[in-house]
Amino acid sequence: MNGRKLAVNAEMTFLELPFYERISRLHELGYRGLGEISSMQKNCSDPAYFPVFELASKYKWILMFHTGIVGRGKFDEPSNVASGRMRPIYLEEIARQFPKLTILGAHLGNPEYEWAAEVTRWNPNVYFDLSGTTLPKMAGRLNEFRKIFWWSDVEWEAQPTDDPSPYSKLVFGTDTGTPNIEAVLDRYLAMFDACDVPERTRKMILGGTLAKMLGLPD
Repeated sequence: MNGRKLAVNAEMTFLELPFYERISRLHELGYRGLGEISSMQKNCSDPAYFPVFELASKYKWILMFHTGIVGRGKFDEPSNVASGRMRPIYLEEIARQFPKLTILGAHLGNPEYEWAAEVTRWNPNVYFDLSGTTLPKMAGRLNEFRKIFWWSDVEWEAQPTDDPSPYSKLVFGTDTGTPNIEAVLDRYLAMFDACDVPERTRKMILGGTLAKMLGLPD
């Protein structure tokens, strides 16, 4: 019986394998994470996805989730996609169910920024980036990030490092191609200046935190 099962699996293409089996194969090839996870058929914290999260936790992978509004490309075709399935609040349940799993949320939950910030505040294994339209949209009011990441001067029990800045839960991210990365970096730097983000924290956001996650030299 096992031999027959193995034979059937051997004939299946990679994309035909169950998703958790694909995760195992990718781990064997040296992959370190999965993302950007988007357009899910259920809420992203649905127990149907737990086998995948369990494997990712076991392999110490980084899972990167799209959060917030999901773009729509084909307006005249039906699709089983809904932005509400990718709300940042759902990352909280994943983070608590799988405390050893490192979770990245893209786009800071656009437009649910405050929910995203509170989720990352109380879950040491959750981080967000500011990729997408968030920084362009808030270009004229970047100082409002002070209200979103408000807990600089209060006790922070879920702080994952010795950096007291709430902005330490951000990492650099971009949706653009290589030619446009400089413009995205300039937007991050403008936000840093508007919110007086400490120099040490800036360096961590711009690569230091991700380097630690991946076990790379600073």
